[in-house]
Order: sequence, then C-alpha cells, then structure tokens
Amino acid sequence: MRVLALTGSHDRNGFDCGVEALNLWLRQTALQHQAKGISRTFVAVPQDARETEAYRVAGYTDMVATSILGYYALASAFILADELPPELAKRYPRQIPVTRLGRLAVRDALQGQGLGRLLLADAVTRSRNAALSVGSAGIFVDAKNGAAARFYIEYGLTPCTEEPLKLYLPLW
Repeated sequence: MRVLALTGSHDRNGFDCGVEALNLWLRQTALQHQAKGISRTFVAVPQDARETEAYRVAGYTDMVATSILGYYALASAFILADELPPELAKRYPRQIPVTRLGRLAVRDALQGQGLGRLLLADAVTRSRNAALSVGSAGIFVDAKNGAAARFYIEYGLTPCTEEPLKLYLPLW
C-alpha cells in the first residue's frame, strides 16, 4: 500500500470503517477542509494493480485502484499545558503548538491487521517532519472512546490526567 494526500479521485463513497461519523467526515468534509487549509487528510490506497487484484482475489470484490483502505487527518493546533499530565506540562510554556491527529480510521473489513498502526506511524513521521520547519511540540489526539484510547496508549501516547480520552505524544 501507499499513503497519499487525499484527492478528489479517491473513492471516498466506498469507504466504510463502521463508524458513520468518520465515514461522513471523509465523504463530506475532508476535501473542503483541505481546500481551506484547515486540515490535511492522507489515505492508504493499494500500491498498484497487482495489489488491487490480490485484494479482489482475497474476497474484497469491490476493491479498485482508488479504494481507500484507511485514512487520517492532521491539523495545527494549540493546547494549554494544563491539559497535559503534570510531568509533561512542566516542560512547556502555558500554550503549546501541537499537531492534532483529528481522525484515524481503517476500512471495516481490514481492521485488526496492522493498518491502523502503519497509519499512526505515518502520521507521526509527517508530523515530526513538519515540526522541523514549523514549531510543534507533539501530537495531540482526542480519542473517540476507550478502545481508541487504548490503541493510542499501546503506541506510546500518554493520556491526560483530567480527560483520559485526550492523549499526547511529545515529538522531542
């Protein structure tokens, strides 16, 4: 697979992660936000025709070259140091520039196969690279639920003391 910036040619309508709010955001909002500079969405798609065909042979009969396997969105944001656990908060000034991981979703039929981990790694890499040019102390996530929070914790994000569905990963 490869991870690319979302374009109008990707099949947003064919994506279903099992969470309607995430499906609708991808279909109706992602490109609008991109055009306005609000966020950037990155999609995992099949690498080439051979990979697309391999998915089809494996039973994913609706898979095409423009099918979205998963996606995530990044945006610049500020958080207050008070939102972080005390051991992290003491390292920062009152307001902290961060990269917000706004959404991360994997096609329903492909969940549990490691694609979410790969998308998170790609998001961290892109965030770190961007932070080399534009200040960002870390990645901030608002997890949708406890299961999502546990996913992020497994990969090193720290839950905030007062709100455990808010998580943070320092980049430095």
